[in-house]
Amino acid sequence: MSKQTAPISFFLERIFRRMEKRYDYSFDYMRHMWHVSRPAFRRFSYGFMWFARGRDSVPVDAAAVAGIVSTMKADCGPCTQISVNMALEQKVPEHILRATVAGDVDALPPELALVYRFTKAVVNGDFHATEMREEILGIYGDKGLIDLSSAIAAGQVFPVLKRTLGFGETCLKVKVGDADVAAARPEIKAA
Repeated sequence: MSKQTAPISFFLERIFRRMEKRYDYSFDYMRHMWHVSRPAFRRFSYGFMWFARGRDSVPVDAAAVAGIVSTMKADCGPCTQISVNMALEQKVPEHILRATVAGDVDALPPELALVYRFTKAVVNGDFHATEMREEILGIYGDKGLIDLSSAIAAGQVFPVLKRTLGFGETCLKVKVGDADVAAARPEIKAA
């Protein structure tokens, strides 16, 4: 480590530890990126992280449902858990999150049930996504569709990146408030 990067490494380590404590989530994959490829770390941190947090038009619960369903497609472990924890911080009601994680679409309000079904169709490559997109546009407009597409895309990136780098973990029950909920992963249908 050079004298120039030592203060940055110290600062990043403090951030990683604070985030790990806050979310009970390992940031070892980010440490690995920092130590192995600073350019890749910077691209991911400064570019993608801002993209992943973007939400201008849709309600926070709609973005959370889209992000969690997308994340569950690629992971049913820590990435799903941190998505739920962040949604709880943003005051998404626990019953919405429990229903989303459990795949209980009937327990969701109609607009969120549509977001759930739309996201599931998108991540599974289902042709019904095209039909549902028109309904989504009717409710949330073009800006809302962009927000949802950002949440859906971002939900896939973290688990795939972690698994590719060797930091992926196995499935677990997701904690929503005081309840443990088995994740209902949106599976790909056989062709």
